Amino acid sequence: MMLGLALLLAPRAHAKSVLQWQVTAYADGHHNAFTDLASWKGRYYLCFRHATSHMAMNGEIRVMVSDDMKHWAPCTTLSTFGDDRDPHFTQTPDRLYVFFGTWDLSHQSGHALPDRHEVRSYCASTDDGKTWSKIQGVYKPGFWLWRVRYHDGAFYSAAYTAKRPTPKERETRLLRSKEGLNWDLVSTVTKVGMAGESDMQFNADGSMWLITRTGVKPGHAWRYDSGPQLQHWTGTDLGVLVHAPVIARWHDRIFVAGRGRGDKGSVTRVWELVDGKLQERLTLPSSGDTSYPGLIPCPDAQDSDHPAFFISWYSQHETHGNAANVYVGRILIDP
Repeated sequence: MMLGLALLLAPRAHAKSVLQWQVTAYADGHHNAFTDLASWKGRYYLCFRHATSHMAMNGEIRVMVSDDMKHWAPCTTLSTFGDDRDPHFTQTPDRLYVFFGTWDLSHQSGHALPDRHEVRSYCASTDDGKTWSKIQGVYKPGFWLWRVRYHDGAFYSAAYTAKRPTPKERETRLLRSKEGLNWDLVSTVTKVGMAGESDMQFNADGSMWLITRTGVKPGHAWRYDSGPQLQHWTGTDLGVLVHAPVIARWHDRIFVAGRGRGDKGSVTRVWELVDGKLQERLTLPSSGDTSYPGLIPCPDAQDSDHPAFFISWYSQHETHGNAANVYVGRILIDP
């Protein structure tokens, strides 16, 4: 593992939106990817997948901890028998959870090598950041609880179909749970557009909306809105490609980070949702296999006019071959 600190003085994308600093949180020549961040009980937590390549079947989940976002130490490793990937934090006042998906193997006929079969979602949790529970399966095979949010005493996830061969259409289901292990179907969000990776927001009146990655050309993200009953959903094309969306609020402003389309390929980018449209605010140092960010408001800047966030992401702009590094930084957005 290597740890480094780089100060970036030049603004990116917008004159007043800047990446103030970044650290290389993890880099060991392997494929380190699919990140998330959490601030919980006075400490910061980072999770990501560690493997030999993007699609290798030896993925495991690594969790790290920090007191200042710049110096990271190992916290725990979560591993099953399959390819563990795309970890995300969910936090309650008492516990910190890591939810992740695991691809299992399907043996093929003839002389073909095994292929991926379907995803099962799993989770582990801690009440002190040191001792972690055993890994437990959640919901059922074939659906990916890609991101789980805790709201008003319950867990929610926009779970989507995840199996091979990929079906012609995916189904996205809104699920709810009291304790994060046993889940109930609330409603079907959509069965069109190959909707997949989603994040969600809750409104004061009980209504909800989510932003989801889609898989049909040209690959724009969609927003789905539902009333307080959470039964009927209306979709809107956002007109911008966003993979692995993560949503964060800054008072009454909404920001989204994820994979975007740059001039020379994929980049990790931050947008603001303004009048129902995504407006680009910042592009991070990134290229190749990149994105899957975590995004949390900086607690020391809540009274500032400038929205400030800690962000994690992975990228290959400083690596070779299959390797990818994990980065953490602080961004300041145009007021």
